[in-house]
Amino acid sequence: MIQSDDYSKEVLDVAIVTWEKSHFGIRSSLVKTLLKQIHQNPEQKNIFWYLVEISSFRGIFWIMRELLENNEKFKKFVEERLSDQYFSFEQIIRLTRNVLSHTTTADLAIKTDDFIKQRDFLVYEKKPELEFKFLYSKYWKERKWNEKYWINIGISFTKMKEWDLLFDIIPLHQLYLLGELCYNLCEIFKLQYPVKKPIKTIWKTKCKK
Repeated sequence: MIQSDDYSKEVLDVAIVTWEKSHFGIRSSLVKTLLKQIHQNPEQKNIFWYLVEISSFRGIFWIMRELLENNEKFKKFVEERLSDQYFSFEQIIRLTRNVLSHTTTADLAIKTDDFIKQRDFLVYEKKPELEFKFLYSKYWKERKWNEKYWINIGISFTKMKEWDLLFDIIPLHQLYLLGELCYNLCEIFKLQYPVKKPIKTIWKTKCKK
């Protein structure tokens, strides 16, 4: 929306109260300049793109990694849902989580520490070439999906090197699809294993007359 319409004229100074006698101020002049630049150059990356898009990816893949590591029921559920594709899925989540958690560049250049241990493990397991081909209609037959709606991610750890860009390793569109799959897995898991509400116990106190 901010790319197609110029909202710079509508921006006002904002004071965010942070304590009883303190506030954090956002100057409208800086925001106006930024919005005008985004509107005039929609094809260029900007700070909003970084804060919203990249932070969203970081949160989604970080949570998925934590769930797989710390929730046995969820891990088993994902293994059953993804079947033979689980290993590649888990390894791709591990890589993206590492890169997005440690990156210090706007173009998401990877560092050796982000992948070297994982590469050594995959080489030892003789699986350094990951192929994640997930066709929704094949693996989730109980729901109606477009037969051509699928995720296709291929990663060669033997060719990976420091300062490669994450979007060159995994195309942006595939990252969106991967994030959507993470969301779908969590939603279906919640439906299959609903959280039981705690039972409230009412203690009755007998009073002697």
